[in-house]
Formats: sequence, C-alpha cells, structure tokens
Amino acid sequence: MVCGRCGREFDSKAQDYCGFCKTVHTAEGEPIRDIVGIVGYIAQRFGKETLLDRRKTDALIADIFPKENAVRRLVYVALYDGCAKKLAGVCGKPFEVRCAAAARCVKSLRDEIGLKGKSAADAVEAIGQALGCEIAFRRPAETPVSVTESKKNITDAAEQYSLGRHFDRIKDYSKAMYWFEQSALQDCGEAQYYVGFYRLEGRGCQQDVEQAWEWFLRGAENNIPAAQYMTAQFLAEGLFCERNEQAAFNWFMEAARAGYDDAVNVIALCYENGVYVAKNPEIAAKWRGGFAEQEQYTEELPEQPQPLSDDGEELYQSARRCLAEQDYEGAAMFYKRAAEMGHARAQCSYGKCLYIGSGIAKNPAGAFAWFAKAAEQNLDIAQYNLGIMYLKGVYVEKNIDEAKRFFTLAMENGHPEAGKILAKLK
Repeated sequence: MVCGRCGREFDSKAQDYCGFCKTVHTAEGEPIRDIVGIVGYIAQRFGKETLLDRRKTDALIADIFPKENAVRRLVYVALYDGCAKKLAGVCGKPFEVRCAAAARCVKSLRDEIGLKGKSAADAVEAIGQALGCEIAFRRPAETPVSVTESKKNITDAAEQYSLGRHFDRIKDYSKAMYWFEQSALQDCGEAQYYVGFYRLEGRGCQQDVEQAWEWFLRGAENNIPAAQYMTAQFLAEGLFCERNEQAAFNWFMEAARAGYDDAVNVIALCYENGVYVAKNPEIAAKWRGGFAEQEQYTEELPEQPQPLSDDGEELYQSARRCLAEQDYEGAAMFYKRAAEMGHARAQCSYGKCLYIGSGIAKNPAGAFAWFAKAAEQNLDIAQYNLGIMYLKGVYVEKNIDEAKRFFTLAMENGHPEAGKILAKLK
C-alpha cells in the first residue's frame, strides 16, 4: 500500500500504518487524519466503551496518532465534558431525541468550555458516529465562491484586477468576470476593458453587446488603448450608438498614438484610401513605418497606466494583510497564488502554511516541495526550513549531511540561526 501522507510504500497486511511517517490507514488505503476517522478507528479497534474513558482514549490517540495534536485536544475536551456518555445514553432513542442531546452537547462545549460552534459540532458528530448514535446538525448552505472571496477584505481595485487576470489566465471565466467587475466599478480602466470584452463574447457571463459598448467607452475615457480601439469600432459601425465617423477616427488615432498595432494599421489604411480623412500616401507611409504625423496632432496624451506586474508581489502583500487580520484561509489562498507566479517569499510562506496546517490541511510533502522551490532562489529561510526537515526527518529520511548543506547555504545567505545549529552539529 502507498502511504497517502508521505507517498512511501508499506506492507498493509503486516500493519495498518506507514512505518515511515506513522500514519494509520483504512483498509481502502486512505490515511486517517480527521477527527471522524481517528475516533472511529479507536472505537472500532478497542471497542465503543473505550470512548467512555477519556484518559484511556487520550492515551490511545497520543500513541497511535502522535502528530494529530489538534484532534487529540478536541477529543479530550469533548470527552471531558461528558459527550460520549450523554450520546451513549440516547443511542436507542428516537432520532429527534438523539439530535436534541447532540445539540445540548454542542451548547455545553461552546458555553462552558469555550469551543467555537463548528469545532464543537465536529467533535460531537464524530463521537456520535463512532458510538453508532446517528445525529445530524443543520448546516448553512454553501456560500458561492464569489461571496466568500469578497469577504477577504479585497477592496483595492488593483488587487481585484490582478485576481481577474489570474482567473482569466487559468480560464476560470466566471471568477475572472466577478473580479473584473469589482475593479471596473472602482474606475480601473484595464478592468473596464476586460468587462467590455467579456460582455461582448459572453465569456463567464451572459452576452450583452450594449453593456460591452458602455464599458469600452469608460475604458477608453481612462486612456486604455484596447478600449479606445473597440470604442472606435462601435462608433464606426453604429453599434448601440449613433454612427460618428469623425469620433471613430479620433479614437483610432488615440489608440494608434499609444502604440496599439491594430489601430496603427487602421490609421494607415485611412490615409491610404482617404477614409475619414483626406487621402495622403506620405502620412500613411509614416504610419506604416511607425512614425505618427505629429504636425497634425500636437496635443499631448496623458501617460498610459502600466499593467500590473505578474511577479506575485501584490498577491503576497494581500496574504500578509489577511494574516494580520487572522484570516488564515485567505492568507493561504493568496500565498499559493503568489507562489505559483514564482514569488520566493510566497513559496516559503505557503510551504509553512502546509507544514503547520495554517488555513489549509497539513501536507509535509507539499511544504517540502515549496520550500525547495524557494531555496532554489537562494531564500535563506527556505534553505533553513529544508535543513530542519532533514535534521528531524520530517517527510524525508534523516540526513545530517543534507541538513548541514542547507544550513550552510542559509548561513551564507544571512540566516541568523543557521550558523548556531551548524556549530552544534559539528
């Protein structure tokens, strides 16, 4: 059987746990790491009555699942409050009675012990399932992603636009449209162009050419060349607006002078064929050669907004803001997106999230992989973390030589603690 936690093979006939990382598995080969699986395993292997003895249950979890401390504490608190005894007493009772008893257990854990509602419900549900006492809680309907993500305090138009670009690149168009609209409503010109483009094609939303025209015009007024070009196209053809050839030519010119290739080609064609303006082959030739006719258009255009950098820094800073507000799930989300863009510190921070289970499920294998990516970019803290993993044998086998190598690299790159550990290892 292949371990679902560390990826190593072990003989499932001889033992039900991985000999390397000590992770217990079900008969189907799934690693047991959540509270339902752990409590169910204890009850199945040692008997349901074991759960009535909180000290014995705690000792078994500590022995069999030594790395799942959070689950162990939650189970101990629930058993300490008498949840198992209360649920065992109503096992043969009607369903409504069992659910009422479970609700009282949750209320007691929340009010007397101070557990959060979801944690208390998870613990009571796990114990009830292990005892064979079927219960159910009313759970709120799943909130749409667009709503949950909007609660991460992402109010900056540039960050919203950056998220839209991210989802556009991975072709998740409905999410991209959501974030482009949020940014466009704050008058971000680039986002206004994308909203117009999405509306025009019906990408990630219902097609609406009239709205597309309105958004292209707003983007054009914010000096976005692509939006200026599309605005000119609408005016030239009279789509959802009054046809105006002079205005169309002016918008084509604005886009062309900003270097928009399609607009440059249109301006050259206009002068070559005498469309919108008097025929002038010399000016057309200059446009074909990449030179605008400055004598005819001397007004200065405002500086064009620069597109956001895709180096992940904006997303990394968003993660740090989420972390400051104790929004650990939001922080992990932004760290991951910045890490995927190659941001070294984000790679290391996301690795830490996976290592300790902050805002995301623990995954030492994933943590090691992200630390390694950041270490390749000579980030001292990532090299230090790899040294720790080799030193302690977390996910990888203990290897003092590899640990020393990474500690040496970290020390050379300025990590203050690496040198102290190296001195102890010599």
